[in-house]
Amino acid sequence: MKKTLLAALLALAGTVQAAKVTSVSVKMSDGSDVTGDVTARCQVKVGDEYDPGQCARDVRALRDAGEYDNITVKVEHGANGIDVIYVVTPKLRFQGPLNVTGNDFWSVSKITSLSELKDGYPYGEADFEAAVGRVKHAYQKKFFPDVKVDYRLEPIPDFPGAVHVTMDITEGERRKIHDFTFVGNDSVDAADLRATFDQYPWWNPLGWFSDTPATEQDLAEARDKVVAYYRDRGYLDVTVSLPEEVPYSEGKVDRQFKVVEGVQYKVGRMSVTGTKQYPADAVLAANKALATGDIAGAATMAEAARQMEIFCGSGEKPLTDTHVTVRQLPSGANPEVVDLEFAVEEGVPVAIHRILVRGNDYTKDKVIRREISLSPGDPMLADKAEQGKRRLENLRYFDRVRYYMETVEGGEAKDGQPEQRDLVYEVSEKNTGNFMVGIGASSVDSVYGMVELSESNFDLFSPWRFRGAGQKGRVLLQAGPRVQTYEASVTEPYLFDRMLELTVTGYRRQRWYDDYDIIRSGGAATLAYPVKFWPTWEPFGRFVVRFGGEFIEFDDVEKGLWTYRGRTVSLREEDRRYGDAFEPVVRLFWARDTRDSFRMLTTGARTQIYVDFAPAGDNKYYRAGFNHRNYFNVWKKYNHVFMAAFRAETIDGISDDVPIYDRMFLGGPRTIRGFEYRHVSPFAKRVSGHDDLPWGGQTLFCANFEYTIPIVRMLRLALFSDLGSVGEDEFDTDFSDTFAWSAGVGFRIDLPMFPIRLDFAAPLKTPDEAEKEVFSFTVGYDF
Repeated sequence: MKKTLLAALLALAGTVQAAKVTSVSVKMSDGSDVTGDVTARCQVKVGDEYDPGQCARDVRALRDAGEYDNITVKVEHGANGIDVIYVVTPKLRFQGPLNVTGNDFWSVSKITSLSELKDGYPYGEADFEAAVGRVKHAYQKKFFPDVKVDYRLEPIPDFPGAVHVTMDITEGERRKIHDFTFVGNDSVDAADLRATFDQYPWWNPLGWFSDTPATEQDLAEARDKVVAYYRDRGYLDVTVSLPEEVPYSEGKVDRQFKVVEGVQYKVGRMSVTGTKQYPADAVLAANKALATGDIAGAATMAEAARQMEIFCGSGEKPLTDTHVTVRQLPSGANPEVVDLEFAVEEGVPVAIHRILVRGNDYTKDKVIRREISLSPGDPMLADKAEQGKRRLENLRYFDRVRYYMETVEGGEAKDGQPEQRDLVYEVSEKNTGNFMVGIGASSVDSVYGMVELSESNFDLFSPWRFRGAGQKGRVLLQAGPRVQTYEASVTEPYLFDRMLELTVTGYRRQRWYDDYDIIRSGGAATLAYPVKFWPTWEPFGRFVVRFGGEFIEFDDVEKGLWTYRGRTVSLREEDRRYGDAFEPVVRLFWARDTRDSFRMLTTGARTQIYVDFAPAGDNKYYRAGFNHRNYFNVWKKYNHVFMAAFRAETIDGISDDVPIYDRMFLGGPRTIRGFEYRHVSPFAKRVSGHDDLPWGGQTLFCANFEYTIPIVRMLRLALFSDLGSVGEDEFDTDFSDTFAWSAGVGFRIDLPMFPIRLDFAAPLKTPDEAEKEVFSFTVGYDF
């Protein structure tokens, strides 16, 4: 009987779908006919075969037109075919101005702006409700928690379908939030809980740009973030109430969260169940996030489960759609210990049919695809898919990156072959351009203005848009009383679609010293390629070749004579011999950077070994050196960081002496603190007077050591020591005359894009001519 009924229904559906459309009409919800005005927008026509899908598309088209509400389709079966009837409710046209009653805090014009109602536009019931909601939400953001907003529609007799709108507002008492307090937070500081929803003390710049949670939704989200903070620290049973009002003073209240922390659980025994293709021990060993005795944090447990999913999806028998659920089981021996059971639901083997990219409105497909190591025909490997996701996230072009599998028609597993599916990477583009105008300062450069325009997803060959090819473009203008810079650069990270990075730079840089100015105008082309070594053949740094050329000028040169190494020298003579000089330089270097961040560095190192050749031009020389800077998180619990940096360099002229602008100097906030800028150097003595001149040397070494300790968020205490010297000649290791050593204390203020270093240094060993500098400061990152 059931089979007969099912067959009849299928036959009826097939008959209806195959029947012809005999009429198409549109009616208002009150029964009036408006066919002539609307059917032109519908694709269903008389004489067509009836298609429910096309009817649904017509409904969407009518809805997108914005003039109708509550659009439905009625299908009536006639003797000759199908009558299609679209039933619509017309929207009402708002006739301004908006009428408002009960408003004291905001003017009528402000409320009209908040409502976003526009004179002459059609609106439905849901639209008016949304306008009321926007006004109510805006009041709540201004600390009117009891506000009520209603609306009334008044038809206009002479204009059918047009209405006046009146909003009736009961503002209630305004009660500003003085503070967010907590009761029952015995184990966690209240400041840390407030920071979870971006509430900081007045003096903390992070709080200057965040809104105070005031609406019901904002407060609920704040509560959820506090709960997540606790759960990530092992308080799995924590409960947090929505914040209640507690009177503070007239017109002000505190919002108080009541916390029941419960037990902080630790991990006991861990086990894996449900595996068939893989040994349970092997799956458990894939977990690198948790160990017995660790805090049982919710995020850490989820990460452990994810690692097991990736293992099952990437091993010898990769199983797509593997899902791992974490089950928390009480440990009978200790109520503060929870046993974890990872329940595995194994997936199926899958081969990749196609790789699809979605959501890239600006970024070219090839920019995304080159970050994905999987190809059509490959087995689906979760670890490589995750690697592609991370690489796309590291581009910083997208707000969100995710991947998933889609079934394909005819892709079912058969004849021993795995199922075929499409691998889809879905991205959400974000703004990758940056325009910055600011003021910088340091004890060396004084105060300077800066304008920077950059695009991290640049496209040099896309006029007017200049976005989407994965290049990097940057223009910098910087001007002050001590420094002036004009610079433009473009970087193509995949030249000829290979892992060959090309950077082209042009610049003009001028620096004013006390006794002369130097102007450098030039450009460079840099090629970089990743270096791979046996036996892993994984990238280990980059080999770089840079071809550059500079035109170097002296300006505002000090008069006078000095003696250096028994001979008389002058800056005017330096200008005559080496001014207006062109230097073509080839630099060969290897560089490797494993630092975990460029902002708050905690681990990793940056190393560079280089050789410069200037075999032609006005100044012929060679230079060799290395830089190494290493960071160690020596006390992870409290985030103590130790930094050690080493630098050595030498230069020698091939056919003449080395000009003063190519010689080497130390001293100042970025080399050896406690001494004036460039004052750790051989000096030339003035023939008449005491105004000695730093003359520079041809060999240097410098070492910096720093230990930083967090005080509060964004503020760290630094203990440091710097030492170094500059030798007079190439490969000169006699540093006794210019050896400098200092130690001191400083503060690191980590403002986003504006980090500040304040240092107080005391010289421990001072060269004879060097002048001391107790206090120094800089703005910027340690690149």
